[in-house]
Amino acid sequence: MNRYITRLLLASIMLIVAIMIGCSAEDDAGFEPKDDPAPDPTLVELGWAAFGAGQFDTAEELFTQAITEDATNNEAHNGKGWALLRLDNLTGAIVSFDAALTNGFAGADPHVGKAILLRDLNPVDYGAAIAAANTALSIDADYTFAHDSELDWKDVRLILAQSYFALGQYNDANAQVVLLGGNEQNPASDTFVEDLLAEIQALGELFGGS
Repeated sequence: MNRYITRLLLASIMLIVAIMIGCSAEDDAGFEPKDDPAPDPTLVELGWAAFGAGQFDTAEELFTQAITEDATNNEAHNGKGWALLRLDNLTGAIVSFDAALTNGFAGADPHVGKAILLRDLNPVDYGAAIAAANTALSIDADYTFAHDSELDWKDVRLILAQSYFALGQYNDANAQVVLLGGNEQNPASDTFVEDLLAEIQALGELFGGS
């Protein structure tokens, strides 16, 4: 090998060594490698993002895709129930809420959703709405829906007041009025039922319904 080529190879090797030493010095000086990029959002996370943006059709589709990938995904079933509820598909919503519970959803969300739709379903099932609302409050007495903070425990107790009244259980309805901070009505009054209804309606306007 001639001397020119030898010198060129030595120069190349020295350059590589210098680069390696420089990189090592940067590491020693406290330079750290970049963090791995954040993981892509899941279908459920995308579904809730669409739900929060009021895009309920899109949310329902994303939750359905998540369920297709994993039929036991109870959060996806719960999300689909809420999306369908907002789309006024009450029959579909109750199926999804039941699926969420069957697959082990432990929170109050599906019970609150069921309380709302059972109160509004045709035919109305006030007894089942009461059971769902009471179950929700037994799980979380200070309930607030994580994906819509305007929906909380007051709406659940309003459902109880409305449902008890509809079934003629006026004293129970009156008790819910008190728990909501409303004016307790006098059962001995000749206008007790009328006054109680007016108070429940006033509370409904105050809380904006559910």
